[in-house]
Amino acid sequence: MFKAMRWWMAALLMSGGAMAQEAVPHQFGSAAVMQYRVAQKDGPTVEYFLSKPKQRAPLVLFIEGSGCRTSFAGLDTPGKRVSYVFNYVPMAQEGKYAVMVANKPFSPAEPPSGQPGVATACPDAFNNYFTLEHWVRDLRLVLDHALQQPWVDPQHVLVLGTSEGAAVAAALAEADPRVRNVAMLGGSGTTQYYDFVVAAYRNGHNDAEIKQQLDELDATRQQILAKPDSVKDIAWGHPYKRWSGFFRASPARQLLHSGARVYIVSGMQDVNTPILSAEVLAAELMAAGRDVTMRRIPNADHGLMTPDGGWEQRDAEYRRILDWFDRSFM
Repeated sequence: MFKAMRWWMAALLMSGGAMAQEAVPHQFGSAAVMQYRVAQKDGPTVEYFLSKPKQRAPLVLFIEGSGCRTSFAGLDTPGKRVSYVFNYVPMAQEGKYAVMVANKPFSPAEPPSGQPGVATACPDAFNNYFTLEHWVRDLRLVLDHALQQPWVDPQHVLVLGTSEGAAVAAALAEADPRVRNVAMLGGSGTTQYYDFVVAAYRNGHNDAEIKQQLDELDATRQQILAKPDSVKDIAWGHPYKRWSGFFRASPARQLLHSGARVYIVSGMQDVNTPILSAEVLAAELMAAGRDVTMRRIPNADHGLMTPDGGWEQRDAEYRRILDWFDRSFM
């Protein structure tokens, strides 16, 4: 459908001795999208995609949820290209923003088999490497590269994180002061461990059932703490190594340490990440006098979709986030 041309270039970054090894242009209808691979001394090469609007534009960075699925598939196959990032291509085609998304290092070229969002079918290299700390470091690397592009306005950055990506967005905002706007969709508010605690209270039919679930949860937590770097031991579809980092991280604490404005949106029927977790985050930020917007969607699931709304409902929520972002500089 769309024809991609290639050229190869090398460009040194100003920080960290990192190098952009190559740039590959892709055309998605009216949208030009550049594919970069940025090498670093102490870690793997990180691949990311950045749309190239015709005028200098604010940056929107998408951070997707858990698992090892890449942002796109079939880029070199006309007529078979697929984007797995909701609204990336339409937003790039509008040309109002420079739209960015990165692939987690060691993600396979083709989507792994099995349930999306889990790591059991991910390559060993992915599970050996992936942690919250590594992912935040890698995102800072490519964010730095993107903000140096002449068509990107570095003064206006929105990080839009979904599910696991929401927790990562909070950690990135704490680590990088250039992130002044964070949108969290279906994300945790305190730790992901707390999400499991809330789920136990929601799922149990009586106190005995709830206590049994909490005891089992705590036993698993203790096992993870005993082997925090294990990639062979699995809980809830991910290695212990992945859980140990996310159990230590608190989006509420991290955002309080940042200077970011925060937009939180959750489905009230989300069974993956209970909305009560997001409510804790909103309450903590409000108590500290921070600029926070909390949006609750009745009957919506983890993907922000309602039974009668579908993808249109989700699109509307993304548009609300962009309107909120626009008001920060217009």
